[in-house]
Amino acid sequence: MIKWVTGLVALGLAGCNSPGKGGGESPPEAKPGGATIVTPAAMRTEGKVVRTNEKLNFVVLDFGFKRLPRPGQQLGVYRLGKKIGQVRVSGPAWDSYTVADIVEGEIWIGDEARLR
Repeated sequence: MIKWVTGLVALGLAGCNSPGKGGGESPPEAKPGGATIVTPAAMRTEGKVVRTNEKLNFVVLDFGFKRLPRPGQQLGVYRLGKKIGQVRVSGPAWDSYTVADIVEGEIWIGDEARLR
């Protein structure tokens, strides 16, 4: 059984390297400045507001498996796709959480924070 699985995987990988239609011509090279940069979801800086403290003017953000922002970075805060405020990361940070000071707006639990 393991030999069959190994053989299928090897054939699948070999098929990925074979040239497609077009007589073996290579695709045109991308020109500098015209390419789109795609950032994997795990590398994006997007978090969710999990706590707010209006009296002391700060929020706690949870970034899950995504990259934590650095202290001093400013993030836009969005609700239903519309920008409603802005925060500045102040720390401390632990696990997937960090603290940010509210720069502007009325921020609620569940709002999304993204790099500007």
